Parts: sequence; structure tokens; C-alpha cells
Amino acid sequence: MFTWTSKVRLALALAASLAGAGCAMSFGGGQAPATLALSSGGPVIAGPRGFCIDTAQSHEAGTDAFVLLGSCASLSHSTTAERPPAKAVLTASVTAATPGAAPLAKSFKQLEAYFRSEAGRAALSRSGNAATVKVVRSQIAGDVLLIELTDTAASGANRVQARSWRGLMEIRGRIVSLTVLGLADEPLNSTTMKMLATDFAAALRAANAQAVSG
Repeated sequence: MFTWTSKVRLALALAASLAGAGCAMSFGGGQAPATLALSSGGPVIAGPRGFCIDTAQSHEAGTDAFVLLGSCASLSHSTTAERPPAKAVLTASVTAATPGAAPLAKSFKQLEAYFRSEAGRAALSRSGNAATVKVVRSQIAGDVLLIELTDTAASGANRVQARSWRGLMEIRGRIVSLTVLGLADEPLNSTTMKMLATDFAAALRAANAQAVSG
């Protein structure tokens, strides 16, 4: 069942992803890692090919975490490291699922309706203001709920474009909120952003399947 507690946890995960995305990327030296294994039995975070973890901007607190991903080449200050197929900022925010709750995927239909409501649009907004958000479309793709939206709220230091794709999925008992953000001065089209969101979800599945089998 999709409960009030579930809504609170999802709102917290979404708020964390949006607050963190407003930070300036550090682009520090050294080899940026392609994956990040969260503690306390949490999922392994991995992005699509060419994306690495910005360790300076990522953090973990108990069962919650925020992870920022950018170009491996840019984060490593390397001309030989991989670059993603498109310039984008990716985030993954992790929070614990409600104990005893049904799998998140069983609530996707309810969630689609929720994110079109005022409370849901406020959770999606960078400013927490429902009036800034318009949900363009949503799609259930197996174990992930994909949402395309525009948000006219101020975008913070990274100057990201108004349009974004979000994803919600459950991995190893945690709710993971994914965000794909294009840069305002080099905006991405909807097709490219959706591809990155789909690839992001696939990379997470693969990384965690490997972690369990290994």
C-alpha cells in the first residue's frame, strides 16, 4: 500500500536529490571512481558509461545518501578518461523503504497520480513550490517509474535546464530517486535525457546484481 509514510520518504529522497544538484561540481584531481558502494547494506551506485562519482559532493548519513555523478574525464582532469555521450549532471538519492511495505513497483500507478497532485509537484520542485512544476509525462518501465517534467524554479550554481527526467526504483530495500539534468547553456533534448535516465537505471541494476552474485 502507498501510505503517508511512503509519501514522506519519497519526498525526502526527491528533496535531497534536488538540493544536492544545486551544488557546484568540484571537478577535483585524481581518478574518479565509477561506482560507490554504500554502507549499511545499501545499494551500489553506478552511472551510465562515461559517468563517474563526484566524491566531494556525495555524502551518506545512516541509511540515506546523496550521490552526484559527472563526466569521468572532467572529474579526473584526464584526457584519457571516458566521457559520457552527452553533458549532464546525474544524481541518485537513497532513503530507506518503509518497513513491511509492499514493493515500490506495486505503487507506481498511485505514484503517477500523486506526482501530478499539488503535494507531488511540490516534492518534485527545486524550491518546494508546486507552481513551478509541470509534469509532462510519466512512464512505468518494469521496476522503474520515469517522469519527465519542467521546473521553472531557480536552478542553483549548476545552472541546469528547466526540463529533466526523474526515475524512482527500489534496490536492496532502499528507495532510489534518479535525476538527469542538462546544463542550461547546453540543453539536452527530451529523447537524450530519457535515454540517460533509462541507462542510469540499467547501470544500477547491473551493479547491484553483480554485487549480490559476487
